[in-house]
Amino acid sequence: MISELRLTRPALALLLALVVGPLGLPSCAEDFAGIEVPVAYSGLSPLNAPVETADAVPVQLTGARVAIHALELRPCAESAPSPLARAAQSLFLGAAHAHSSSSAMRIGVPVVVDALRDDALRPGVFRPVPGTYCGLHGMLAMPDDDALGASPSAPLEGAAELLGERLDDQGQVVSSFRLVSTMAVSFELMFDQPLVLSAQQPYAELALVLDPATWAGAITLPVGALDAEGAAALSRAAASALRVELSLARP
Repeated sequence: MISELRLTRPALALLLALVVGPLGLPSCAEDFAGIEVPVAYSGLSPLNAPVETADAVPVQLTGARVAIHALELRPCAESAPSPLARAAQSLFLGAAHAHSSSSAMRIGVPVVVDALRDDALRPGVFRPVPGTYCGLHGMLAMPDDDALGASPSAPLEGAAELLGERLDDQGQVVSSFRLVSTMAVSFELMFDQPLVLSAQQPYAELALVLDPATWAGAITLPVGALDAEGAAALSRAAASALRVELSLARP
């Protein structure tokens, strides 16, 4: 008589963990070699001078906000885990998401970033395994009401919002505009140099900065209401205006 063995998802995860244990799979409770990578989001100080859009229209920005839905630390391709390790890691991270939207290499705290303010918002800390990391993967999407940095008096109604005034050649205000996109868009940010984390280098800081002039310079102001194509372009331009700054020194 042959009995049938059925493995539940937790049992399968445990079995895989025993098989690939030396690979060091991350979970919510583990702290690998004490490695910490705090993350901060910010804009720049308010723009005093007008900027030009992609169609050479001078504008004075009065508002520029995006909602970063999540951020992931990405290993370099040559140091990425094996397929078996990735399979086991996905099981553990799926379990971790049941009690937190974040994991060792993912910060899932939604944040509203104001490009015209330079104060930092700190959504969390990566705690990755030792290895070499080449960049970040993130997403802009509509925020929850309780997102970090959200304003109850002026809620962000999309993934990206750009406000300002059109100016004439003499710098006089011609009209105002308000562009809002609900289009979610993903983005990739690569480090200038690979980030090597180990017991000897257990700390780094990452700062994502949203540049309002770069954002405005990549859009074309619509004549009328923003259509779907224009909304997608607004979100993509916002994502392209993000840059990452890396520091290895502890504060």
